[in-house]
Formats: sequence, C-alpha cells, structure tokens
Amino acid sequence: MENAFRVKLKQQVIPAILYLTFLSGFFGSTLAYPKLSYLFAYRIFLAFLFFLIFIDLMLNGIELKSFLNFSTFFLIGWCAYSLLSFLWAQDVKSAARDQVFLTINIFVILIFMYYSKYLRWDVFENIMLISFIIHLAVGYLEVVTDKHLWTSKVPLYNLHRTPSTFFANPNDFATYLVLYLPFIFAVAINKSDNNFFKKWAAFLGAVLAIPLLILTTSRANYIGFLIALFVYFLLAGKDQKKSLLQYGAIFLVFLVFIIGFRLDFGAFNKVVEMIKIQISSLTDFSQTSLSSNVRRELLVVYGLSFLYDYLFFGVGSGNSRVLMEKVKQYTVNVELHNWFLDVLVSYGAVVFILYLVWIFYLLYNLFKIREKSSTLSLSAISLMSSISAFFISSVSSSKMIEMRVMWFVFALSLFVLAKTKEEKGEY
Repeated sequence: MENAFRVKLKQQVIPAILYLTFLSGFFGSTLAYPKLSYLFAYRIFLAFLFFLIFIDLMLNGIELKSFLNFSTFFLIGWCAYSLLSFLWAQDVKSAARDQVFLTINIFVILIFMYYSKYLRWDVFENIMLISFIIHLAVGYLEVVTDKHLWTSKVPLYNLHRTPSTFFANPNDFATYLVLYLPFIFAVAINKSDNNFFKKWAAFLGAVLAIPLLILTTSRANYIGFLIALFVYFLLAGKDQKKSLLQYGAIFLVFLVFIIGFRLDFGAFNKVVEMIKIQISSLTDFSQTSLSSNVRRELLVVYGLSFLYDYLFFGVGSGNSRVLMEKVKQYTVNVELHNWFLDVLVSYGAVVFILYLVWIFYLLYNLFKIREKSSTLSLSAISLMSSISAFFISSVSSSKMIEMRVMWFVFALSLFVLAKTKEEKGEY
C-alpha cells in the first residue's frame, strides 16, 4: 500500500499539479480575488507542488543521476551567488524580493527537468495552445471594448484599444506572444497529429496574434517576431517548410481578398501607418524630447557605470533599480528595460558570461535533437526559435525576473533535453 502511494505520488499526482501550475502561470494574479491579489492561483498550486515534492523526496529520496549536469550546477550557483551579493547590496529588502523570484523560478526549471520522466510534451503543448487562444480572445475583447482586466496598468498609461490581457502592460503581452508563437506554429504543421480542429485552431491563433502584436506597439517584439519566424523556417524540415508555405499562401490570399474588396474598412492602411511610425522611431535619438531610444542609451550607460563601481561583481540582486533611482532625473525610468543588462549589472560579469554560455549550451543541444529527427524535434525547433527571439524581445519588458512565461521557456528546454536522454536510455 505504501509503495503504491509512493509510485502514484511521483508518477501521477505531482505531474497533475505541475500541469495545473503551468496552466495558471499564464494568467498570473488575474486569477485571484482583487483584495487578496498576492494570493493567486499560480502561487497556490506552486506551494502545493513544493509540498508534494518535499514528501516525495522524503519517501523516495533524490535521484541524483538525472540531476547532476551543467544546467543544475549553473542555476544553483547563480542562486547562491545572488544570496552572496546580499553582503554588498545597498537595499537588502529589494535584494530579498528578487532573490525570492530568482529562487522560485530556478526551482521550477529544475522540477521540469527532474520529473521529465513522468511528464508529457503533448500535455504542455495543449496547455500552451488553450492559454494562447484565451489570451487572444481577451486581447480582441480589450481592443473592441477599450476595457481591461483589473490587473492591467493600461488605463494608467492613458492608452486606448491597446491589448495587455492577463499582463500588466502591452510590452509584457507582446513578449508573451513572440515567445510562444513558435509553439503554435508547431501544432499547426505537425504531420503526426491528425486532429483537424487543433491544427486549424493553431493556424488561426497564429494569424490572429499578428494584429494584436502590432497594436501593442512594441518595437523590440516586432523584430523578435521576425527573428522567431526566420529561425523557425530556417530550422524546419522540408515537409514542415511546405506546410508553413501552404498556410502562408492561404493567409496572403485571404488578406488580398479582404483588402481588394475593402472589407477591412481602412484598417490595413492604419496598421501600415502605425508600423511605419514605430519603425521610424527606432532612429529617433532626439535629446530635446528625451526619446525612448535616448532613455535606453542612458540606462545602459548608467547601468554599466554602476557595474564598474562595483568592480564587475554586480550591484547585488534587485539593486540595479535602487541605484538607478539616484539618476532618475536623467533616465526617467528606473528599470533597465533589458534583461541581459539587468543580469550583468545585478549579478556581475562572471554570472552574465555563464548565463550566455548556458543559453548557447541549450541551443546547441536542442539543435542536436532537431538534427536527429526524434519525436521531440518539432519541440526543439520551437524552443530554439523562441530563445532566439528572446534575445531581442527581452529588451521590451521592464522586469523580466518576474515574468513566468520567460522562465517556462527555459524549463521546457530542460524538460525536452532530459526527455530525449531518457528515450535514448541515458538515464
């Protein structure tokens, strides 16, 4: 009886709660009572998941063989260095806050890897597709009604008909769209899946995501989308390229039909004009009006100067914005608005270099999976496309350390790598 409970806990209960945690992670604090916004569904499921894992480890012990690898050493080392940085951090409260986010997100990544044997990619894929469609439905509702969910800060920015869905702002929503569009592409072109409804839902989802992405006016994510599309097409096999081209042709014919008969009511011209404005703003370095580009330049300059002051050891977890407050009169923003710069400034040169090495380590190993045409090759292509876009898209959001959807991409990457090793019998 006891053995049956141990097996059921590890193989059924923990995976089920992990799937629910993953699902609720896409909707954030929206799934909470407004007066108790800190206690939302994701945190409840996550706390329960940690509790069950603690019981599992007490009953079954730790399987170190599936746990000792470069990713584990780097992630735990990053977490430890972040704790060490408390010694020189100016604001311990801010350091503790970011330490909590970093530690929890790293634990989530390691959980995906540790329990990969009992998890299934198709379940994750279905969750991503369902979540994506819900986000699109809410996004279009926001555009039509000009009303937003209670967690959105769009009304504070005095923006109109700009989607943010379950995120606090349009930039975060745009980053989500770009990071997860490759997974939607994979569902649409998957030859081994004969579910007609699922494939066309994915295709329509990918198409309908583009207007919402444009309406967010997130320039970095415009570029990120093009990178994701290019990398995906570059890595796709012949049959997959053929499917992508077929879907692309259907989309273009439909677009020409709509524009040709003026059924868009002038929307296409407005969209083109909006994109032109956003692209032209990329070259706007006007110092008189302190354009967005100039502010970003100043954030980089001051961020690196603080890093230099701390001898490249990093200013400490969560302390980049504390120091940026001192020069707010020049930069306006206090967040660095660049995840890679934030990692460099907060945690120092060594962690930053290792972080880049880790990302390229993931990309290299995912590429090997794609080359060997395993059952997870499409998943590997999606992950490589998403991570490639992430290099640019991460510039858009102000505070990436809190962004679960970014950490999920890395968690899924380690899951796929671990799952592939299991299929080969290496574990």
